[in-house]
Amino acid sequence: MRVSGRLKVNNPQVLHTAALNGDGVEFDPTFIVGPDIAGRLVELMPDYKPIETDLSVVYPPGRQLSAKVRSFVDFLAARFAGEPEWDRWR
Repeated sequence: MRVSGRLKVNNPQVLHTAALNGDGVEFDPTFIVGPDIAGRLVELMPDYKPIETDLSVVYPPGRQLSAKVRSFVDFLAARFAGEPEWDRWR
């Protein structure tokens, strides 16, 4: 969808502030807009789901991971599994 307008930003917080001020429509992650959807903002397309992306950890093949790296990989796997905490407001 092509959108036109006078306000062009590349910062989600600036876009969010503009939307809160009634200056347009935003498409930002729920961790930015979530708390305001229940009150100050209206969800226009609640059934639309953006394409999900993967998170990858890259390290040299054939090497055993150090305890610190293994711990970090385990932390990421646990932290990003399931529903994100910023979507639990729904």
